[in-house]
Amino acid sequence: MKKLIIIAIAGILPLILYAQPRLEHRDRSSARIIANGKPMLMIGGELGNSSASTPEDVKRTFAHLHKLGLNTVLAPVSWELIEPVEGRFDMSSLDVILTEARRNDLKVVLLWFGAWKNSMSCYAPEWFKRDTKRFPRAHASEGRPVEEASSLSKNVLEADKRAFCKIMEHLRDNDAMEQTVIMVQVENEIGMIDVPRDYSADATRMYQSAVPQQLTDYMKKNQKSLHPYLKEKLRSLPHKEGKGATWSQLFGDDIYSEEIFQTWTYATYVEQIAKAGRAIYNVPMYVNVALNSRDRKPGQYPSGGPLAHLIDLWHCGAPSIDVLGVDIYDKGIRSWLDKYHLPNNPLFVPEIRLEDKDAMYALYAFGHHGAMGFCPFSIEDYPLYADAKGNDMSNMDLSQDDQLNAFSSSLPMGEVSPLVASYQLLRQAEPLILERQGTSNMDAVLLDNEQREATLITPDGIRLTIRHSYSLGWEPGAKDDEWPEAACIILRLGKEDYLAIGSGVVITYHDDKAGATWKPGDTRIGLAKCESVSIIDGKMHIKRHLNGDQTHQGRHVRIPVGQFDIQHFRLYRYK
Repeated sequence: MKKLIIIAIAGILPLILYAQPRLEHRDRSSARIIANGKPMLMIGGELGNSSASTPEDVKRTFAHLHKLGLNTVLAPVSWELIEPVEGRFDMSSLDVILTEARRNDLKVVLLWFGAWKNSMSCYAPEWFKRDTKRFPRAHASEGRPVEEASSLSKNVLEADKRAFCKIMEHLRDNDAMEQTVIMVQVENEIGMIDVPRDYSADATRMYQSAVPQQLTDYMKKNQKSLHPYLKEKLRSLPHKEGKGATWSQLFGDDIYSEEIFQTWTYATYVEQIAKAGRAIYNVPMYVNVALNSRDRKPGQYPSGGPLAHLIDLWHCGAPSIDVLGVDIYDKGIRSWLDKYHLPNNPLFVPEIRLEDKDAMYALYAFGHHGAMGFCPFSIEDYPLYADAKGNDMSNMDLSQDDQLNAFSSSLPMGEVSPLVASYQLLRQAEPLILERQGTSNMDAVLLDNEQREATLITPDGIRLTIRHSYSLGWEPGAKDDEWPEAACIILRLGKEDYLAIGSGVVITYHDDKAGATWKPGDTRIGLAKCESVSIIDGKMHIKRHLNGDQTHQGRHVRIPVGQFDIQHFRLYRYK
């Protein structure tokens, strides 16, 4: 009997210790996933919308992602495959994802393509699409129905929620121990397209009614921390208390008031889906957003989505959602990351246009913003190897030694694809990055043609000037008009002791208190030691000592364009 009790306890213990994947906040603006009891960065990629729709696709794709060096894949599960016949659920597409992810040592962020995908209801089952009486559509202002499910329909909500809950039950029953799925996205780039809000009779009636007290109470309670956009909307209007005011009275009689209304309908809809799912299996959940870029207006971009300026409506209406993730397909990466890394929103990039420059953006996002994850879209199309012209060389026959060299990230860009090299550095440094998230012991810079220099001040009072490595004029391409992106994470290991992780940078060092011109008594900073290293299980292993020409005899630390490296350097002071 005693033996049986011990066996039973041993079986239950992992569940007690690890519970389920969760989000751990370092502070309000910094968080990371805890899976199997350990923190992790989502060094990942998102599959194309239909790239996980057949078993053959999943098997081929996931093996490739493993070779690319990802630890996380964002994979869609669509309603039409889960419930092809109403009331009959088929989890085979989900099971293939779980099986192949485990086989290839990948964690999964599951994307629920339910009632909406990029505003449209295109991944809903055919039986749902055809029955517009039971499952009504939203309407344009002239009464025209659009192919977007109504966010006010109880039937739409209940059907969507039922399928979502079946998925969460399946994960609870089949993945709680393995914790393959670490996070779930509810819907996809939700928002109203063509028009700023639903103009159906039900929606118009609600728009002309009083703003729910839940929202007015929230705004009053959180008035000091509201997003500046919402503060400005309220400041310039009457009915500041909001009691009894309609949407147009409280927020203005324009398309921006209509967008706020539409946001509320989506947020409260998503909350009911997420809350029901988390009651079954409580894993982190997020929503993603299509950006309001290029001076477009609500309806020209998906109106009412989880946009940064509408974050308060999402926090109030959908408290079961942990994070607003940003999908970036526009220029101005720094600005977009700043907009979505807020005091009340950790940064997560679930989608970004797939380009070689993502290698630099990932370093910057993790190092400067303490990002939870970074995941280029359609990652299955990215090559493992590429030649100097960017041609896919993934099928070339490399010796085992060449492959090991590639994955040590010591090969130039022309031999291993940039994102692969960058991800290898991040995977090596992951434990050190996690330790320093949200602290002054980590920062990063992103350099490009417009910004070729940046400065970081370390806790040791040392000013690190980080320039594009082309600025030395030594490298091929330095005289070109266009300089490629470069990036570098700086990790402080101890007093005057650092790691530089990146590509295309040259780092110089000065006493921050010293002036531009040396004066008697000024302290100077010298390079005590520099070495190229790899990191295995959190411990450094020296690959090469670099105190000669590679550092210009101690004048700088340098990682040229086209090379990806981790360099350990120690500084010292002298007079």
